Amino acid sequence: MNHLFRCLLLSVLVILPSAVMAQEVFEDPDGKYSVNLPNGWLGIVSQDTVGRNDVIMVFRNRENGTLKIRSVEDADPATDIMEFAKEDENNTVRFRPKYVKLSLEKFLAGTGRTGALLSYDFNNAAGQPFMGRVYYLKVSEKTIYILTFIGRKNILGSLRNQTDAIARSLKVK
Repeated sequence: MNHLFRCLLLSVLVILPSAVMAQEVFEDPDGKYSVNLPNGWLGIVSQDTVGRNDVIMVFRNRENGTLKIRSVEDADPATDIMEFAKEDENNTVRFRPKYVKLSLEKFLAGTGRTGALLSYDFNNAAGQPFMGRVYYLKVSEKTIYILTFIGRKNILGSLRNQTDAIARSLKVK
């Protein structure tokens, strides 16, 4: 009986980490970047009316969590990433319904990149409580990538480790 228990415990310890750590590498169809998506995230590519690729990453369904990635290719090389994040917040993010800023903090992006993280609460168009998390990553002297996560407050709020991991996994080509 003791041997059976040990075998069962060993199998769980071997299988569980691989299930938890399962990831898929998502390659941008335009070849600009790639990110690692944890289990439950799915990259969806569609085309707009003029044939441009529209990319969104979804956690199970759109209301639970979405990720949109955009880049600014001509940023001033002297721009501090925290100042860039404040400016973006003032120009775009703060206009969401019932916007409440939670924090703006430095983000350790790794591999020599600097980053900032803006977290906020807001209500969606139906008045439901949502959360936003925006990662600003300076990947070169003039290029900043902006990863915007939006989702239900009770779900996206619990996915901080996954959104951090996705942001850190960004590889620009």
